[in-house]
Amino acid sequence: MNSKTILLTRPLGLNEPLAALFRADGLSPIVRPLIELVQKPVDPKMKRIALDLDRYDKIIFVSKSSVHFGLPILDIYWPQWPISLEWFSVGSGTAAALKQFGVVASFPDLAGSEGLLALAGLQEVAGEQILIVRGAGGRELLGESLGESGASVTYLETYRRVLLQHDFSDLTAHFTVVLTSAEILENFTSLSGDSLHGYHAVVPSARLVDLARTYAFQGVTNAGGASDEALYDAVTKVINTPGKANE
Repeated sequence: MNSKTILLTRPLGLNEPLAALFRADGLSPIVRPLIELVQKPVDPKMKRIALDLDRYDKIIFVSKSSVHFGLPILDIYWPQWPISLEWFSVGSGTAAALKQFGVVASFPDLAGSEGLLALAGLQEVAGEQILIVRGAGGRELLGESLGESGASVTYLETYRRVLLQHDFSDLTAHFTVVLTSAEILENFTSLSGDSLHGYHAVVPSARLVDLARTYAFQGVTNAGGASDEALYDAVTKVINTPGKANE
């Protein structure tokens, strides 16, 4: 794999830091967001959850976007966070976003729901009230697993996802494409059609590796995380490794 062109598909406004890293290396990022995140208006249910924040034992943020859209809503009603509330995040990037609000959160070394569920703080949760902050229609593994362990789980859904359309016919083959969610990956495959064999997909988790391998990509690489640093390292490894395939 030797093309210096990288296709970035993250939501609107979230691609530029990674694009800047590639440009500094003389690479050629193309930014074409395949999803837009839209703030949900605060309705009575969301307000009630926010007002009841001190009734929860633990709160979990599943992405940086959940922090971006969710923390300002909670902050309206809680100028000081409940003392007994335990904070968790899906990975280091989300934890860094929370830290900007003065919150220190526990997070797994390997980002993802599976890593979260392995944390010591989420092992004995029977009888506890747990709030998960996410977008509408998010992945169910985390909530279902905590519920099976005896916790009462509530979702605070603060944004929704809107798929964006692009014409990729102007792009030549042999690109590296960064796909950071199942929705983005599936939107990309539907828009790319028969040209998928010319793309090497870089994804942030083993779950997305499995999904990507159901399609006809030239190759698939697991970055091991969704941070800019993890994605940058994975993409540059793909570009600099001759004959890069699946790993």
